[in-house]
Amino acid sequence: MPPEDQILVAELAGSRVVTESGEELGVLVDVLPTGANDVFVVKGEKKEYLIPALKTVVVGLDLPGKMITVRLPAGLREIYEG
Repeated sequence: MPPEDQILVAELAGSRVVTESGEELGVLVDVLPTGANDVFVVKGEKKEYLIPALKTVVVGLDLPGKMITVRLPAGLREIYEG
């Protein structure tokens, strides 16, 4: 059994991913484990986003509503908006 504060990938799969300002990025399709932190793979209409699964980035999780709210750091915002 996972620790109480650990969320399973299966619980997150298919969740909508939005920014704090309400911009819809897409749907979480995978989670990549890396040495430092996991990375969310989000499939949007036109792009695929790789978002670090950090507490400073993932600012909201609504598991029953299948929605993840993120705060993109400046560097990622510039890459994805540019």
